[in-house]
Amino acid sequence: MVLDTKCGAGSAATEAAKLHLSRLWACLAIGVVTGALATSAEATPVSINVSSFSGINGGLAAGGLTIIDPFPTTGGGGLFLTNNVGGAATGPVFMSGGFIAAKFTTAATPVNFAAGTLIDAAAGGGGFTNNGTNGNSLFRLGATASPDFGPNSFLGFKDALGRYGYIETTWNSTSNQFQIFSAAYESVAGVGIMTPSGAAVPEIDPSGLASTMSLVMGSVAMLEQRRRKRAAVAAESAAVTA
Repeated sequence: MVLDTKCGAGSAATEAAKLHLSRLWACLAIGVVTGALATSAEATPVSINVSSFSGINGGLAAGGLTIIDPFPTTGGGGLFLTNNVGGAATGPVFMSGGFIAAKFTTAATPVNFAAGTLIDAAAGGGGFTNNGTNGNSLFRLGATASPDFGPNSFLGFKDALGRYGYIETTWNSTSNQFQIFSAAYESVAGVGIMTPSGAAVPEIDPSGLASTMSLVMGSVAMLEQRRRKRAAVAAESAAVTA
């Protein structure tokens, strides 16, 4: 990182001693902001609005079905949601060229991705093909039901444009109920997307900040003291020589 001359000029020892504390923090802030911008630029997940189908079983009455088209965007495909249709089918199916990760030949076997998992071409055994033909992405098909999806569970999908995404969901095989809470896709085709980790963002520890502040101030004071000693020795030497 290149700082302006106010932050970077001169030897480290001399400049550290002369820097005003506010200027020091300004220089540190430049580094923090620069790092944050670099990190955010690398991540490109796009959130999907699921409010219209976030109710129990997509907000559908028994025997109901709905199609969210387009999903996630125009050209990406469509999401087909069912609630006990024909007394047999409950859950999601991706339409028009998209796929939900599931086992290839067995009904009601969607892959349950945990929090903090990368969804890409290799995820879930690469089960992003042959989707829907056997009801494999449904949570239930007749007497066959998927194992339960608890909190922090995710379906993985690949849309018709080759973009990977996730759908945060729960599923209870006893009550025959699923619910969708959030969804997102990676804006760049072929690039994997990470499911949310669910970990809270750590708060700034005031005591840790105070300790860091004390170390900075102590270092500046020590360098200033050394500078003064060197100046005094130099002055004394000059007086003796004279």
